[in-house]
Amino acid sequence: MGTFYGPGIIHLIAEADVLEGDPTGEAAVAWLLEFAGIGLSRRFRDIVGERVAEFTDDGGQVTWRWLGDDEAAPILAVGPSFGDTHEEWPGAMEHDLFVPNCTATGPGNVEAAGSPVDRWFYTPIEPVEEELRETLEQIASGDYDADPGTVTELLGRLEFCRTHHLLLVVA
Repeated sequence: MGTFYGPGIIHLIAEADVLEGDPTGEAAVAWLLEFAGIGLSRRFRDIVGERVAEFTDDGGQVTWRWLGDDEAAPILAVGPSFGDTHEEWPGAMEHDLFVPNCTATGPGNVEAAGSPVDRWFYTPIEPVEEELRETLEQIASGDYDADPGTVTELLGRLEFCRTHHLLLVVA
């Protein structure tokens, strides 16, 4: 099995029965509320069916809402997948979970016993973006041997996720 990466988390790791037979998205939202309760992100969004839900953690109090059509449109246009296996992942991308609005200042392991994401390695998105920009500079100067197209693509995907408050999941 190759590597898959994309915005959002529900489509990738939630149990199939959460998504199947859930026309209202109620079960998916309940699962995402549990994930939001872990407290990794102050705000994140995810695709639930044909809509986008936003989850906000305000000091342990988690709320959610459906995004309006205009806010949801760019996220729905991308969908839940950016792609699959890259021949070479830059070192900056050696994490499972890239978190927008991260409550941590650096990388760590998720501490959520019983959750499918327990022990996943996470990192805030912003420092990874900076590291990829530095990698592109090193490639341009000849100090780093990597495909600039891959690095540019991944940087663009991270920027999209940060801008739209989406988790980037690599599995």
